[in-house]
Amino acid sequence: MSVEPGRRVAIVGAGVVGLACAARLQIRGYAVTLIDPRDPGTHCSFGNAGCLSRASCVPLGLPGTWKKVPGWLLDPKGPLVIRPSYALSVAPWLWRFRKNTTLERVNAIADALHALLDGTVVKWRPLADWAGVPELIRQEGYAFAYRSEAAFLGDALGRELRRARGVRIDVLTGGAIREFDPALAPEISHLVVLPEQGHVPNPLRLSQALAVRLRAGGATFVAREATGFELAGGRVQRVTTNQGPVETDAVVIAAGAHSNALSSQLGSEVPLETERGYHVMLASPSVQPRIPTASGEGKYFATPMEGGLRIAGAVEFAGLAAPPNYDRADVLLEGAKRLFPGLAHGSVERWMGHRPSLPDSKPVIGRSPRARNAYFAFGHGHVGLTGAPATAEIVAALIAGETPAIDPRPFAAERFSETGR
Repeated sequence: MSVEPGRRVAIVGAGVVGLACAARLQIRGYAVTLIDPRDPGTHCSFGNAGCLSRASCVPLGLPGTWKKVPGWLLDPKGPLVIRPSYALSVAPWLWRFRKNTTLERVNAIADALHALLDGTVVKWRPLADWAGVPELIRQEGYAFAYRSEAAFLGDALGRELRRARGVRIDVLTGGAIREFDPALAPEISHLVVLPEQGHVPNPLRLSQALAVRLRAGGATFVAREATGFELAGGRVQRVTTNQGPVETDAVVIAAGAHSNALSSQLGSEVPLETERGYHVMLASPSVQPRIPTASGEGKYFATPMEGGLRIAGAVEFAGLAAPPNYDRADVLLEGAKRLFPGLAHGSVERWMGHRPSLPDSKPVIGRSPRARNAYFAFGHGHVGLTGAPATAEIVAALIAGETPAIDPRPFAAERFSETGR
């Protein structure tokens, strides 16, 4: 098939963000090539909690977060683990993370994330329709369950930040909790329901459907590892891989936790870390939450999925190379049985993935400062699935020479070199 000059785009990374970028570009008439040694959607995009959360405008680091960290680290069943062998490596990232926890910074970050995530369900629907899987975009809400008033009050700032940006929040107590979802433990004191939120009951199937539609439209999937770039005149001419170059007219870096090795070659060294997350997938659960439900204390989600019940969450800092510690997944399972005391199940599947995370909780989206035809779309942390469609629209508009509807400046890679944050 002949390709119009200047219309070839290579996308490094076939996770959900890369696939969404490819879809938006193909819809605009570009010829896309996706470069990834792994099958589409099978890594970090596979194992998430499935939430489409415009409410995730709240950054991970809030004022006072540091006070909770020692307790989390001392609790082997807590939501945060730093492997001792990795403590020195992650220390600079944690210092930057702390600098972003002032109330001023938190509000600025929340404004930027709100702009990116606000329309996630609306933006996903046409892409899911295009891929032939409209049933995968659901809007039934999700909830946070708290065992104590102290824990509920401890998250008050997050609710305030969300409400200030138009997120609807309903708080249930007492018998209203049992009426809403009788599967929850009777000791739950507060249930915070966010009815506008959405979820995807099979994130892998969504990614695979996008890949199938892309192939049908002429997209090429190259099962190679991207290693660098050949540039001429301030433009990328080829993406180099472990099995030869791929010629292109533009390139998008959407390689998740592996992106910094490539973006640094294009002038942007960013403090990208891997927050290792875990899940357990429970076959044939005897009870399921009415809607995706998170533990307010444990910070993990229980999401009804097509293949069973997924319990996903936790943060572990141990780098890209360390083997999984599936004890972390078992902690999630223990927590789920406390949250849903009637829970019995069949087989258990354990999983670990690498969330690509930056210390200000914002992804890197925009043009490379070194190459005029290179673009970034990575570092989405906990909001890759949620932020994928808006990220794709920004990237597609930039490649087309248009002004994006969402301002990409708060997500520029240069923010780290300019501010030290």
